[in-house]
Amino acid sequence: MKDTSAQNISAQKKELRHTMTVIRSHVSADSRREQSITASLLAENEVLSPLRKKRGGRLNVFCYVSFRDEPETIHLIQTCLGQGDRVLVPKVMSEERKLALYEMNDVNDLIPGVWGIPEPGDPIPQWPTARYAEIDIIIVPGLAYDRHGGRIGFGGGYYDRFMEQILADKNRGHVPIRASLALEEQIVQKRIPMEEHDFRLDMLFTASGMIYI
Repeated sequence: MKDTSAQNISAQKKELRHTMTVIRSHVSADSRREQSITASLLAENEVLSPLRKKRGGRLNVFCYVSFRDEPETIHLIQTCLGQGDRVLVPKVMSEERKLALYEMNDVNDLIPGVWGIPEPGDPIPQWPTARYAEIDIIIVPGLAYDRHGGRIGFGGGYYDRFMEQILADKNRGHVPIRASLALEEQIVQKRIPMEEHDFRLDMLFTASGMIYI
């Protein structure tokens, strides 16, 4: 029964990925940019700025660098850099099938990497895994989201494995906020099928307002 259930969930996720890939690709560049900027401003005003005050200074922000038709994160990254935050961006280590984190000081530090995804160049220092517990907020990509914290990505598992590393440190008493920058078109009404290894989000940044889980 478990194997059958797992196969059903896997099939549902595959179908949803296909559907949402098409839907996201049809969002115009102007709409994507406008939604991204508005959502980033809301994230700064309603989440990041209050969190800085609570932490008493700069934040350690992990944020993916957007690629192709993903919601544009560059506006949020530039805001965080302007506020003095430490911004950590991922680099895909395809052979190890994992993400490595690098501290970025300028968007011009980014170069095309694996699959053309913008990533930090060689001179940028890597953020050690021993310091993952210092991250305040994690902003991850995705194809679709629901209002219960459900998320689905492209299926590579990179962010699931990364989150496993993060949550392994929860016994230290600190768990970072898990969030995504989402286009309105990416939010689905039904619950996204989730498997045991899938992680849930705490909030979504959207152009129409914050969605708190």
